[in-house]
Amino acid sequence: MRFANRQRRSLKTQIPAYMSVEASFVVPTAILIIAFIIYLAFFMYARCILSQDLYLIGFRASAYYEDQGYNSAADYAEDRKTAQFKNKYFGSSIPETKVTTKGRDIFIEGKITTGHRALGSYFKKLEDKWEFTQKARIRDTDPREKLRKLKRLKDIAELAGKRK
Repeated sequence: MRFANRQRRSLKTQIPAYMSVEASFVVPTAILIIAFIIYLAFFMYARCILSQDLYLIGFRASAYYEDQGYNSAADYAEDRKTAQFKNKYFGSSIPETKVTTKGRDIFIEGKITTGHRALGSYFKKLEDKWEFTQKARIRDTDPREKLRKLKRLKDIAELAGKRK
């Protein structure tokens, strides 16, 4: 019996128990924080890629809709959006878009939904789904028209210079 008590005392001085208690709180907390940071990184990725995709759809619509035989830039954007979105949105829904035109401006609005049931019931205050929207405004500029005007003005200036 004496030997067992002596051995227990020596183990208590060699391995402090507070380290295991502290680790039982710190390690799960650190894992949850790292998982949350990774999750937010995916969320920010979806926001950035949506913003980029909306602008690209609008830019291409303003540049190519006449050449491709569409009546308006909105028709072009609606037809080509599935090819632009593809499978880029990891953990999020495929964006819902609304395209409108007003004069020479093209307005595109996209909405994405991200579900996060992975946290389970640990955080009951968090909503089950996060939604966010991005908007893009693209001005339909026709560089060919501007170049024609500049060339015509140059030609008129040259003709006026020759007459004097």
